Amino acid sequence: MKLDTISTFLVMAAVSVVSALPLQNSALNPHATCPANILSCSLGADNVDSCCLPTYGLVVLSQQWYSGLGPREEFTMHGLWPDTCSGDQGPWNGCDPGRIYDDVEMRLQKYLQDDPGTSSAFFKNMTTYWSSYNDDNNKFWSHEWSKHGTCVSTIEPQCFSPKVPNKDVYTYFSSALALRSQHNIYQALAAKKIYPGSNPTVSSMQDAIEAQFGVKAEINCTCGVLSEIMLYFHVKNADQYEIIAPHSHGDCPDIISYPVKSGSLSPPPHCHKRTTPPTTTSPSGSIPSGRQTGPCTTTGAMVCVDPGISNQYSKCNQGLWVLNQCRSGLLCYSDTTTAAHCA
Repeated sequence: MKLDTISTFLVMAAVSVVSALPLQNSALNPHATCPANILSCSLGADNVDSCCLPTYGLVVLSQQWYSGLGPREEFTMHGLWPDTCSGDQGPWNGCDPGRIYDDVEMRLQKYLQDDPGTSSAFFKNMTTYWSSYNDDNNKFWSHEWSKHGTCVSTIEPQCFSPKVPNKDVYTYFSSALALRSQHNIYQALAAKKIYPGSNPTVSSMQDAIEAQFGVKAEINCTCGVLSEIMLYFHVKNADQYEIIAPHSHGDCPDIISYPVKSGSLSPPPHCHKRTTPPTTTSPSGSIPSGRQTGPCTTTGAMVCVDPGISNQYSKCNQGLWVLNQCRSGLLCYSDTTTAAHCA
């Protein structure tokens, strides 16, 4: 498959444990004949041309779950990140000062205009599945490219013959979108009856992901709310990705909130850290509030986290406090057994 056809990912075959996005070797610089079966981070990888195996041999696919980003039944892209084989991140300011761009959106549009063979769906997929919560896609894409894309050695300009302006930028994003399509997190969770609006255990989510992809994932939360799921890969033959076990299982509590998307853009959840829980009053009297942690005994009990400021509340679920979010306004009551917390 040529690189230029990668963006046709919507018609690719079903997910497999080994994800292959093959790059036709003839498109590489003639000095680089890629060995077919040597994986990045494996014995002998250091002797393989950097157009064939990435210098940063561990690749992390990060998919995020934020209200207002993308379709209600899809995770969206955060990034495709090359890391060292030990899991350390690349340089914070990227790997090639000459390819740090602040106009990635324009460069992608220009590449699509210059190469009519690329998929007409590519840009629509970018805006659908790789959108920014602050509504500035170009800034988001430029950051991801400059910090991470420039560190992918297999798509450096000298790896293509002939050299085509902005093909490296296009290849980074189209490959990432294709990899995301092959590893659809929402579908993996839904296959095990885990849907937004629930409070699943981390172990049940890990089991669902492992059933679909053969390995577990890194699952991260913000304030106890699901925010991001990461899958880890090694690479062979320039652009064939093999999924591997994660270096970390994430930072979520045992039971987490998997909220329904509201449909309106909003920033990621923000935790209000306090040394003592706040209190406030309402017509019904003093309202217990503040982030609740640890075990609880009254199933269904709800306590406002930040009445009047946030839309979050803690709910007693299966013996543990779980952070929840309202899709609209929040109503707080002094009786923590009152269920009508969301307006």
